[in-house]
Amino acid sequence: MKGVPLAGGNSFGGPKAPFHSFATNITPDRDTGIGNWTDAQIVTAIREGKRPDGSIIGAPMAIEFFSHFSDNDVKAMVSYLRTVKPVVNKVPASKYRMKLRAGHPVANVPDVPRSNKVAYGEYLVQIGHCMECHTTMDKGRLLMKTHLGADGRSFRGPWGESIAANITQDRETGIGAWTDEQIKRAITEGKRHDGSGLRPPMCYHCYDRMTADDLDAVVAFLRTVKPVRNSVR
Repeated sequence: MKGVPLAGGNSFGGPKAPFHSFATNITPDRDTGIGNWTDAQIVTAIREGKRPDGSIIGAPMAIEFFSHFSDNDVKAMVSYLRTVKPVVNKVPASKYRMKLRAGHPVANVPDVPRSNKVAYGEYLVQIGHCMECHTTMDKGRLLMKTHLGADGRSFRGPWGESIAANITQDRETGIGAWTDEQIKRAITEGKRHDGSGLRPPMCYHCYDRMTADDLDAVVAFLRTVKPVRNSVR
C-alpha cells in the first residue's frame, strides 16, 4: 500500500527477471499481515526465510545476511513490529522462476561486543545487507571471497539506472582515499566525497538515524575491506 509504512505492496523484479515479488504486509493485521504469527515464527521468517506455513520467502529478502541478527536484536525487532498499527492490505502473491532455498536453521546468535569496533561494524554491515548491493555478482552468485564490496551491479527504477559503488579500500576506484567523515556523509546523507549525490536504492534516508558509535564501527570495518580495483561508472 503506497505511503503506508510496513503495509507491503512494493514490487521487485519483473517479466525479464527470475522473479516478480511483492513486499508482504508485516503490520499486526490478523488477516492480511502477521498478527497471527508468534514471536518465534517472526524470528524464523527474518533469519531463515520461512513462513509459519512452511513456504519460503524469496528475493529480495536478504536471508543470508539477516541470519546474522543477534537474538537480542531480532527480538527487539519483533517487539517493535508488535507496536505498529494494523493495516488491512492483501498483497499479490509473488512469482518465482527460480529455485527457492530457505536459510540454514539459526539457533542462538550472541551479541557482538561493541567494544570491538571492527567486529561490530562488520555485524552492522551484515544486517544492513550492504554487501548484497556492493559486491560483484557472477551468474547469480555474489563473489564474496574475491570481490567483496567491489561492485558494479546495476539497479533500475523510477530514478533511472544507478550503479552500486566500489566501497573497497582501493584508493583510485574505491573509497580508500576518502576521509572517515566523507564515508559517514555518504552513508547518512547520500553525498560522495566530491559533493555529488547518490541515487536509490542507497537508503541513506534510513541510515541517517544511526548513532555516532555505530557509524564509527561501520567505517572501522570498511577500512579492513581488501582493495579491489574496479572502476564503476
